[in-house]
Amino acid sequence: MASAKKKKILMYKGKPLMRCGDRVYYGNLEDKYILALDITEFTEIKDAKRSTKVKIQLMDNTGELGKGQVFRKAERGNLYKAIDIGEWWLQDALSM
Repeated sequence: MASAKKKKILMYKGKPLMRCGDRVYYGNLEDKYILALDITEFTEIKDAKRSTKVKIQLMDNTGELGKGQVFRKAERGNLYKAIDIGEWWLQDALSM
């Protein structure tokens, strides 16, 4: 009997990052709030894509994933800057 392979989930500061197309979700799915990062523009560098425009949304996670009320939104120049500000927003919202 073959053993089932477990998928490794990418984590950042103790919370999972999950990608669905050009959207990245950050945060625990059991929490009240979640961060949605929409990658809207790319540049090609050799054989890889690099994000140059990312929309950030702090949203309610009590209903269907990605359909909650948006509490904060912004736009940043790359994925690192977007996750950096979004992680701060998420920590602030979850601490209330």
